Amino acid sequence: MNKEEQRLESYRRTVAVIVAVVVVTLSFLIIRPFLVAILSAAALAYIFYPFYLNILRLLPKKLRAKELGSVLTCLFIVLLVLVPTVFVTIVLGSEARSGYVFLQNFMLNQQPLNNLPPFLTQFAGFLPQFKELTADLVGQLVGPLQSIIKSVPVVILNIFITVFSMYYFLKHGKDLYNFFAELVPLPTGRYKQIIARFDDLSRGMIMGQIVVALVQGVLAGCGFLLLGVPNPVLLGFLTAIISIFPLLGAAIVWVPVDVYLFLSAFSTGEFWRAIVLLVYGTFVISLIDNIIKPKIVGDRAKIHPLIILFGILGGIQLFGIAGILIGPLILTIFDVGIEIYKETL
Repeated sequence: MNKEEQRLESYRRTVAVIVAVVVVTLSFLIIRPFLVAILSAAALAYIFYPFYLNILRLLPKKLRAKELGSVLTCLFIVLLVLVPTVFVTIVLGSEARSGYVFLQNFMLNQQPLNNLPPFLTQFAGFLPQFKELTADLVGQLVGPLQSIIKSVPVVILNIFITVFSMYYFLKHGKDLYNFFAELVPLPTGRYKQIIARFDDLSRGMIMGQIVVALVQGVLAGCGFLLLGVPNPVLLGFLTAIISIFPLLGAAIVWVPVDVYLFLSAFSTGEFWRAIVLLVYGTFVISLIDNIIKPKIVGDRAKIHPLIILFGILGGIQLFGIAGILIGPLILTIFDVGIEIYKETL
């Protein structure tokens, strides 16, 4: 190959690289408004892919099994995940506002503190100091929830894109696997090792943290509702969110609520509510974590708490509420990549 041909070949490669970069950049700009919806769809499709495979085994082969199986799986995900999420978000928007008003009235009036016994009166003086802190925390929660409610059309569009994308992710799961296997060629069997490791980590993280936290949130919300605690959905939601984070626990929510019931009982005489919540919170809400997590996770997935913590916090900051699911999964991919890199050294 002479110099002229080398220059022409180099020119063609340079142009091809420039065109590829421009096309990739423009493609990213096009899908960027829907990036969270697409990533959420990919995460949900991956989580429920075993459910999709089980449906395929049950469907007659004469039917268009892939299409029907994808539709049925999407309907199941909508009923199990999206519908409750939308409902809880709407209720949270209402309860966050009423909870903010309730805390303001409680801090200003301090009616439950008027009938305290003498040995507790000295501690009551410290409660007003938390007024500004409490108002700021609740105000930060009210803002995002109300903004979500105000942007209902955008939320509906994102839900449609999520469901639509899930359908094709489920239907073409094997095709996507083959595409990435050809795009990034690795030694034979390496992709199976990657998928197996990622599956253990991600499902262990999801089942061990998020699902258990949701169970704790539901149990806490039901307990608050039956005991007549104000804003039970909001408090149950806070319990679920806090329970997701490592080293934190549901007691951070139910213990202050129990203290409130105990203080209120000096005015109402209903000490039984505080006693019931103390027993229920100790032996049900908080203890359920240690009971069900080992059974549903086992020893197949050992994830460092920092991966979960940074994945959730960073995911929420980058992707919003969907980041609770997307963030840890992305860091799980990073963890798998580091392990593969160490194996190849």
